[in-house]
Parts: sequence; C-alpha cells; structure tokens
Amino acid sequence: MVEWVLSAFQAHPDVAAIVLVASLEELERARAVARGYSKVTAVVPGGETRAASVRNGLDVLPASAEIVLAHDAARPLVTPEVITQVVDATARFGAAVPGLPLADTVKRVDAQGIVRATVPRNDSVQGVALTGLTAVQTPQGALRAHLHAAYATYDFARAEPTDEAAMLEATGVQVAVVPGDPANIKITRPEDLQWAHRLLAGRAAGERAMEYRTGFGYDVHAFAPLEAERPLYLGGVQIPHDRGLDGHSDADVLLHAICDALLGAAALGDIGALFPNTDPAYHNISSRILLTTVGQKVQEAGWQIVHIDATVLAEAPRLMPYRTEILQAISACLGLPPERISVKATTSERMGFVGRREGIACWAVATICAPACV
Repeated sequence: MVEWVLSAFQAHPDVAAIVLVASLEELERARAVARGYSKVTAVVPGGETRAASVRNGLDVLPASAEIVLAHDAARPLVTPEVITQVVDATARFGAAVPGLPLADTVKRVDAQGIVRATVPRNDSVQGVALTGLTAVQTPQGALRAHLHAAYATYDFARAEPTDEAAMLEATGVQVAVVPGDPANIKITRPEDLQWAHRLLAGRAAGERAMEYRTGFGYDVHAFAPLEAERPLYLGGVQIPHDRGLDGHSDADVLLHAICDALLGAAALGDIGALFPNTDPAYHNISSRILLTTVGQKVQEAGWQIVHIDATVLAEAPRLMPYRTEILQAISACLGLPPERISVKATTSERMGFVGRREGIACWAVATICAPACV
C-alpha cells in the first residue's frame, strides 16, 4: 500500500518532495521501500496521534515547500486527478480536501450498538445555513504557513483533531471541498484490500475490463392459517391481506428470492446456509435485515450490485399499488438506486398451488460486476 501511494505522488508533476512517516516498528522497512522513489527526501517516525505524525513530517519538509498535502497510506488508490484538484484548490483557497456527499442517514450509536442520536443534515454555523453531509478523504492540502499557524494555536489539551482540516477549521482557516473519488477507499478491513486489488487490476486493464455475473433466486412460501394472524410482507412492505405467509422469518418471498440471486451471483452460498431456519436468532426477523446483510457481504467480496429484476407470482393480493414503496425498501437495503430495481407481479391463471391461493412464489435475477482480475 505504501508503494502504491509513493508511486502515485512520485509520478505527479506538482509534487516536488515526499516525506514518509512510519511507526518505529516499521521505520526500517519504510526506509527500504522509499529508496526506490527519488522524490522521498526523508523517512521519519510517527507520533502517538495523527496530528503528531503529520507535524513530524512537516518539520522535515524542504524549506521551499509552500503547499503541503497530508495523505493516508491506507488510501492507496488516490488518482492524479484528485491530487491536482486538491493542489489547485489549496493554492486558491488556502486549504482543501476531497469529499463525497453522503446519501445515507448517519446515526451515533453506543457501545452496545444502540442508536443514541441522528446526525442532522441541516444545520447553521454563524448564521450560515448548511445542508447535507460530506465524507472527506485524503490528500488534505494546506498552505504551509496555515498549517504551522494551526499547530501553534490549536488547543490540543481540549480535543485531539480528527484530521488536518478539523485543526485548520478550528483556527479560522476556510477549507474548500473538491470532488472526491469513490475508488479512493480507505483500507480498514481485509476485504477492503481485496476490493483495492480488483480496482487496480481494472485500472491496469482499462475501463472495459469488467467482470459481470448473474445470479438466479427462487423462493416460495405457503399461506399461514387464518388463526395464526400473521402479517403479509412482500418486498419489505406490509401488505394488507387476510393471511400472511408461513415461515421461520417474516417469510418475505420477494426479498428472499433477491437474497439468493445476489448470493448466487457472487458465489457466496444461499440464504438457507447464511440464515438457517434452525437458528432462533432469525425467528420472525425482518427480511430487510437479511437483504441488507446479503448486500454488505456481496460488496465486501468486491462486487458492485448493478441491477435487480424480480417477478412475484400470486393470485392475491394485488402488488402493484405498493410497487413504489417496495422499490424504496429494496433500494434502502442495498444502497441501489430505485431505477436499477425492477419488481413485477403476475398470476398463474388459477393453475397450481399459486392458482389455488395456497401460497406465493417469486423469481429474481441479480447482476453484479467488478473490475476483472487479469
């Protein structure tokens, strides 16, 4: 990862010098790696915090450096375009970071995983209305003079800054945000490294080198007896009907079929193996939770979900009045735009168990993709 990062900054025409900061335990290995990069002017030990490590690197930069970029080696996929944008915006505004707008709602949770607060999307600071949330990346840029001044005036006894931008903001420096890159991921888990390898392989082979896979899913559930008083769930939505479907979970055939289609496409097994009906943990569980989990596993395996197509087979109830709500539910589970999800419904013309209104069936097809490993 360090070599990938060094290669990116070594090749960039706006970068004149590189200082590599490493832990004491990795210092000699870092120096050995750095010997292959002519722009590396120093390799120094880091501090106990991010801010201390950046300051150690700042102290040994060449005197001629006017703009400083702080970058995490944990983000090895940084592109020349992102580096250029940060440099240009720093020269113009004094400080800049790459960022991506957050589409998801952000929650604060306690140590037990319980939601304690929702981060508001709308706020105001000094009378200025703020909308939306942004996830920032690195490199984070600043004029060297601004960064030195921030270190001199920031109150470290009160709080440790999360990054350079936070420290600059706290000392009155305005920080501009330039468009980040979704591929500029931060490696924090083993599966992130697998995804990074795929992205790098895709870059090396060109944009057309994508691997596509298709998975098929099928599920069927019988109606529960009237006296069971089970609600009917289809596509993560409770549908008004006199009977629900019988099953260990909420028996949502639509979401179960989509789960199996996704798992099949990524060769990750099936819903029965992942959520066995012998496990009491899944008794009456919402299938929204199951689909969200499946979506995360597919993405952790390095795949991107491209499209979902599903057909529900039922004589009753009518599903199409709830189609928009169903699309929104599936979209929320998978982080997939509704326009990439298709849900259809049909009958069996009164033939078979569906025709006799004994149950509901569903077929689903999922398409996923990833940069091809070449």
